[in-house]
Amino acid sequence: MMIPGGKDMQIKKEEIRTTILNAAQQEFLIHGYEGSSLRVIAKKANTTIGNIYHYFDNKEAILEELLKEPVEGLNKLIEQHFEKEQKVYSLKEVKEIFGQMDDVVSLVQGSEIQYLMDQRLLILLDLKTTRFLELKKSFIQQFKEHMAWHLGLDDSDSPYVDIIAEMFISCIRHALLEHPNSEEAQKEFIQVFRMLCAGLVMNQEEKP
Repeated sequence: MMIPGGKDMQIKKEEIRTTILNAAQQEFLIHGYEGSSLRVIAKKANTTIGNIYHYFDNKEAILEELLKEPVEGLNKLIEQHFEKEQKVYSLKEVKEIFGQMDDVVSLVQGSEIQYLMDQRLLILLDLKTTRFLELKKSFIQQFKEHMAWHLGLDDSDSPYVDIIAEMFISCIRHALLEHPNSEEAQKEFIQVFRMLCAGLVMNQEEKP
């Protein structure tokens, strides 16, 4: 038996849930997860804290929902790129490929880079607490080990690799914060990443 208004009610609930998630995402991006409050999120979502609890058990449950897709993307990145080093391009080849590619959007969407083009990833990178903190640390460590492999270095914990990792994350942060439009963010990321690769290649070539 069809409940009158049942479908419309379900749609309304999904809209409210989405509004809460959108408000939380903006708060987490601006103030960080730890610096955000449910009171402010409720106000921005035009609802009440009590109503938020109808959809999420607590603030961390909202965080888990927001990070679900970005975490899946990172896992795919690790599986498809980090763990297949025999198929990875050298930094010089990456620079040359990016320099020849005119269709930046196709380049990003056709590679593992697409998994980094998610603004919610910045929430994860800025976390200082929750169970996702270990995931963040693990990803950064794997990235450093992978970059050290690219550069032919034995020590992934060297200050040099730390600097490169910070620069790479800065590239991502700049592109995603400055360009809400995903295509513009992709173009900006590739442009900044080209510059980073060019500098790294030049540094490698100058080594005796």
